[in-house]
Amino acid sequence: MYSTCLYCTHDLGANAVVESLPVGRRIAFDAGTGRLWVVCRHCAKWNLVPFDTRLETIDACERLFHDTRTRYSTDNIGIARLPEGLDLVRVGRAQRPEFAAWRYGDQFGRRRRRQAMMIGAGVIGGAIFLIGGHALRTAGISIGFAPNLLTNAVGAYSRHRVVVRHPPGEEGNGGGVMTEFDARKSAIRAQGDTWIAALPMRRMVAGRMVSPTNRPVATGFSGAEAIAALGRVMPRLNGTGGSQRAVGNAVRLVDDAKSVDGVIQIALRGENVASDGEMMLKSVPTWERLALEMAAHEQTERAALEGELKLLERQWQQADALARVADSLALPESLDPDGDR
Repeated sequence: MYSTCLYCTHDLGANAVVESLPVGRRIAFDAGTGRLWVVCRHCAKWNLVPFDTRLETIDACERLFHDTRTRYSTDNIGIARLPEGLDLVRVGRAQRPEFAAWRYGDQFGRRRRRQAMMIGAGVIGGAIFLIGGHALRTAGISIGFAPNLLTNAVGAYSRHRVVVRHPPGEEGNGGGVMTEFDARKSAIRAQGDTWIAALPMRRMVAGRMVSPTNRPVATGFSGAEAIAALGRVMPRLNGTGGSQRAVGNAVRLVDDAKSVDGVIQIALRGENVASDGEMMLKSVPTWERLALEMAAHEQTERAALEGELKLLERQWQQADALARVADSLALPESLDPDGDR
């Protein structure tokens, strides 16, 4: 039984209500398609469940949902909160745009609110710093180069902090990590009638930080590996989320494009493509970036279901392995000076 989010590798929590699926504090289910998800409370992403007991679990969730008085429902989607603290999300005969907007709107809205809070905290912190600095100068105490030192420290932290972990793939690459700066340099490169994901990757580390000697190497992903890689990178590029209008535009784009390939082909027709056919993902319009993230996750789910969930089982195993790596962060920093084991 896996208990780690596929996307952020945070613990999904547990419940004592659904015996066949004791993982998660929010479970979403669709009896019509036989799909079952555990929703991560940290990043709000929906983790498709590969377990053999999913049909039994869906039946149990259906019974619990209807037996719960505290619930809210629209015509097609409902949510029930059990007294034990478990949330159940029931997906009925929702049209695809309605379901996508409901599923992803929470994720992107949460990111947008978090970004606003961070900006507000930064403004307040800057004001406090300026007021404090003025008071110190009035008292005859010089703060010297403190502002520059603070800026440089923040920049160094962003350049070396791990934000994405890629597990080893089937195409021969050994996996690796990316920093925030690496994610911003991610690109799509047209290759004839197809495309590859060009990502700057650093060798795998166990810690939060990479050493200055661990430099990024351009790595190309294609096929299913490229789609999975985009699914991990796009949340970083979409860190500020999106407005309801942007999410709505993204949903319509995914509905029209039908696949990741379709979304990318539309994006490649834009004005952000270089003469060599390379398109920096950070320069893509917001709704297209959101659409790419949606399409990447949904296409991975479809592939997993068509492949009898073997692909998804492997992804869960990799997420658990990465989570175990993250657990090693509890070791003292002095034992890992380079952030590499």
